[in-house]
Amino acid sequence: MHSSGTEDKRKSGRGRGLAPAGDTLPYILGHVIFVPSETGATYGDLDDQYLTASYRVYLNEADAKKVFAYIKHIRETSPLWNAATANCTAFIGRIATFMGLKAPFHLLKPEEYVNQLRELNGGRKTVQLEPDRG
Repeated sequence: MHSSGTEDKRKSGRGRGLAPAGDTLPYILGHVIFVPSETGATYGDLDDQYLTASYRVYLNEADAKKVFAYIKHIRETSPLWNAATANCTAFIGRIATFMGLKAPFHLLKPEEYVNQLRELNGGRKTVQLEPDRG
């Protein structure tokens, strides 16, 4: 899972993230009002040259299916983006919390958010979902 809430597209062929739909204008307006969102990989999400922080945890196959279903659900039910409330770090925080991880406050730059996410969780490498998840 990348900082935008994306699966490793190089391996899975699927990108997942939350961003303002469109180009520059929605991004600017989204700092003041809610704007339509889109989900999927955005510019640079999957390019190693733009990767400034990473934190990867491994799941067994059954739990991974539950997490991917949850990601699909929140992608489909997150029609709006706002820099202060419904942004990429809040999006991955929802996923991390679903997985049973501790998530930092969402108003951080993605690099700082990912580093704090890793630190809050002791750098753990594996996650097993609670039985009531999914």
